[in-house]
Amino acid sequence: MMTIDLSNRTTLVLGGSRGIGASITEMQARAGAAVYFTHTGNPNHTGRIKELVDRISAAGGEAVGAALDALDSKSTGDLVKRIISERGRLDILVCNVGRNLARFPKDITDQDWKDFIDINLTSAFYGVRAVLEPMAAAGYGKIIFIGSSAVFDGGGGALDYAAAKAGMTGMMTYLCRAYLRKGIRTNIIHPCVIETDLLKERYNDPEKRRKLESQIPVGRFGRPKDISALTVFLASEYGDYICGQEILADGGRTMYNK
Repeated sequence: MMTIDLSNRTTLVLGGSRGIGASITEMQARAGAAVYFTHTGNPNHTGRIKELVDRISAAGGEAVGAALDALDSKSTGDLVKRIISERGRLDILVCNVGRNLARFPKDITDQDWKDFIDINLTSAFYGVRAVLEPMAAAGYGKIIFIGSSAVFDGGGGALDYAAAKAGMTGMMTYLCRAYLRKGIRTNIIHPCVIETDLLKERYNDPEKRRKLESQIPVGRFGRPKDISALTVFLASEYGDYICGQEILADGGRTMYNK
């Protein structure tokens, strides 16, 4: 029986406490990786984070939560140093910090533009910059960006969000050109209509949900594990020959609804 084994690997999930991020944290740990994940530190979310860590621990995995301001570059760098100090290595980085707010371009202020570009793109840059040197020194690393199908179909309802996610493509292209021969492989997963709390909030009307689901050829909404399973595959030895790729996980919606 084929299995995916990430034991002796260490993963950092930026934005790993809820929705897709929590699923990534849990599945990486289930595959055997020692996982560190970041969250905002909001005291209202303490119970949810404890539940995630306890669930992973009960299944025999290991996960450590770290409160982090995703736009604090020094704290991001310090967390990477801490992980390497504690584990001796950092093998996998998953950049999943993000925020979206549907609105028309005319309603996006100058500050909105900066804020949303920062949280969706700059946060990933801070993580990448912090891990590149130690990964290159080790001769091994996997960087996985969580993008959005918005880069292909303009969905998501916000210009700043689509622009920020598209920026990840440029980062990936550069990283493959400059760091692939140093052992660092970079890819992007682009989710679409994943059943998370955010999707439920935005499509809380049954008729709207039915209409949205009807646009998905496979016949259902995506699940967080559809994305987290891909991160595990890419992080494993089975993903070693895959680099510079944008993987669209959307149930066929983008291609068949043009």
